[in-house]
Formats: sequence, C-alpha cells, structure tokens
Amino acid sequence: MEAINSALQEWQLVLDKLKHHQVQQTSSVNEIKQKPVYECKRCKDQEGYLVLIAGTPMYEQCKCRDKKRLQKILRSSNITEDFQRKTFGNFVDWSGDQRHLELYQKAYTYAKDFEEIRHKEEGHSLGLVGASGSGKSHAAFAVANNLMVKKGIQVLYFNFVNGFKEMFSRYDAGSSDVQRIREGLQMAEVLLIDDILKGKPDERKGYPEVSKAVYDEMYGLIEYRHFHHKPTIWTSEYYYELIPALGEATASRLFEMSRPNIGKALYTPDEMTAGEIGKLNYRLRDL
Repeated sequence: MEAINSALQEWQLVLDKLKHHQVQQTSSVNEIKQKPVYECKRCKDQEGYLVLIAGTPMYEQCKCRDKKRLQKILRSSNITEDFQRKTFGNFVDWSGDQRHLELYQKAYTYAKDFEEIRHKEEGHSLGLVGASGSGKSHAAFAVANNLMVKKGIQVLYFNFVNGFKEMFSRYDAGSSDVQRIREGLQMAEVLLIDDILKGKPDERKGYPEVSKAVYDEMYGLIEYRHFHHKPTIWTSEYYYELIPALGEATASRLFEMSRPNIGKALYTPDEMTAGEIGKLNYRLRDL
C-alpha cells in the first residue's frame, strides 16, 4: 500500500511540474502577444521624439515620417509596382529617332520645373502624344514617379479604358459610388490619364468612337480641372483626332491646359503611306 501511495505521489509531482511548465509557456506566449511591435523602433511609430538640446527638451521629427507619407502616396496612386519602376533613368532611346527624344525632353522638363509650371493659368499640364510603343506612357509614369518620390506630390492614375469601365460598372450600385470616383478624379492634386481614345479605330473615321457617357464624363472632368488650374498629365495615340472624338470644347481645353508642354512621336503621312508603321514601337524593335 505504501508503495502505491509513494508511486501516486511521484506521479502527482510529475503532473504538477508539467502544469507549472505549461503555465510558464502560456505566460511567455501572452507576453509576446501583448508586447507591441513597431515599424519604427526609433520613435515607436510616433513620427517624432524628444531630444535634449543644451539641456532643453526639443521635439524632433523622425525620418520615418517622410517614408510613411511616400508609402501612403504610392498606395493611393493606383500605379502598380511595375509602373512605379518607370523612371527617366531607365527610359531607353533605342531608335535614335528625334521624336522619342522629344517625348523624353518634354516630360523631363515638366517634372524638373513642375513647381513653377503648376501655378500657371495655362500650360500647367502635360500632353504626350505618340504611336503605340513610342514610350509616351513610360515618360508619363517617369514624371508621376518623380513628382511622388522627389517632391511628395500626390498623383492619381486613371486608365482611359479600364477606368471608365469601372466607373460605369458602379452605376447600378448607386450614384454615391460614381460621384466618389468622379470627385476623386476632379480633386486629385495631379491626375494622370493614360491612353485617351484607346480602342479599335472606326474604319471610316480613322479613330475610335466614344460612348455618350464617356463623352460627357470627359467634358465634365476636363472642364473642372481646366477651370481650377489643376495639373493633368495625359497620353494618347491621337492628337487632332481628339477634337471630333471628344468634342471641340473638351479637346481645346485639354490643349490649352498643356500648351506648350505637348510632346509628339507620331508617324508622318509619308511613313503611313509607305507602310512604315512600327518603326517607333519599342515592342517591335527586333522584328
């Protein structure tokens, strides 16, 4: 009997030790869970801290503040990580054609002198017009990335085709969703509209037609940004064709906003007649 009691006591001691060890482990896990994790260990995500200067406590802004602001700007831009890598440094002058250089120079000068240009009543915007693959979108994104990263300016990207598709898909969800998108485009500090009039050309007219909804939305958007002197970066494969396609009222405002900051890389009538289409297209360079 004594042997049994002794064995039970030993087992009880083992169980007590196991329970105690389990409690310690649970406490350690809870401590780990409760311990805050900071993105910035220096300021503990307060974006600043107190330092002693000549014995006086002074508030100093942490370097992480600018980093967080840039991250916020990039996240809200609608620009993908791939396009965030488009810069002036990796813009390739692969053809040696003067037209490619014009796109680059117009974009580079606009970004460099933006603080001066943005406050003009006319000419506060940038237009990059070029054949498919000519580098107009690369140049436009290089400007956008420069403004965001170097100057901390908010840029909103809007693809002409997919952007309007998304907007019109919200019509059934109620007018508040559409109005929210509309106001976001109107109020953006800098708006980048890529590939205006992109689509299959009408065989008779030679340029794509737009629906009445797109026609009306573009007029309202450009009219608002023109009236309020809001910088707009836009790209298109078409230039004069924008007048009949979007309407004279919209196109003339777009041109007035951008003049003299309009770069062109278009085929000449002779090149088109000779069938030399493709020589400005980077994606067709090895064919």
